[in-house]
Amino acid sequence: MKILIVDDEQPARKKLISFLKELDEEIIIFEAANGKEAIDNIRDKSPDLVLLDIQMPGIDGFGVIEEIGIESMPTVIFVTAYDQYAINAFEIHAADYLLKPFDKERFFKSFYRAKDQQKIKQDKTDNVKMIIEEIRKNEQYLERILVNHGSKYFFINTSEINYISAEEKYVSLHCDKGNYLIRETMNNIVSSLNPKIFYRVHRSFIVNVERIKEMQPWSHGDYVIILSTGEKVQMSRRYKDQLFKNN
Repeated sequence: MKILIVDDEQPARKKLISFLKELDEEIIIFEAANGKEAIDNIRDKSPDLVLLDIQMPGIDGFGVIEEIGIESMPTVIFVTAYDQYAINAFEIHAADYLLKPFDKERFFKSFYRAKDQQKIKQDKTDNVKMIIEEIRKNEQYLERILVNHGSKYFFINTSEINYISAEEKYVSLHCDKGNYLIRETMNNIVSSLNPKIFYRVHRSFIVNVERIKEMQPWSHGDYVIILSTGEKVQMSRRYKDQLFKNN
């Protein structure tokens, strides 16, 4: 059995390798530290099972699936630190998900579930729906974020955030009391926030919908969002349909 481990953190890969080596199975292990390496390994080595981290810089786990193609993906066990990932609408060979941190017993259970799935080839769509329902039972989103001002560190409630902007390798949290830079990506921060409150409206902006005062047409289908604070945020047309649909 050929197994590909995809995770940008080496300690996480080592943990999975140590668990796999305790199995009474004949296995060959490959490693990938990012999405591009994962894609190359899947195409070149045709693994039977992929232990796939979702949250990675560059191409994330979902990007790997999109690039390979849903029907061409091997059996997948998702590995994630966030249980709110609902796998969106991917109809893939998703056997299970591992929520970090996980122990050996939980890993073994997940591994043998994946192995059984390979044998019986159960219906992919029904299995994905089961996983989504299980994830949604325990949806949890960030309520506080650790920030710093000078040498002081403190928490702010996510409800205090008016909007978030991309600042190169950082994101800036814009609050009434000030702006705070944290080292994070836009994809990661929006995935950890309540999607009923925080919407991605531009590749560089996330807004708290409870702070929106009005939206005005701008140009070429784009809009300008005016917040209750008077601040203006650009909304690109690729995101406006989802915002309008859900609000």
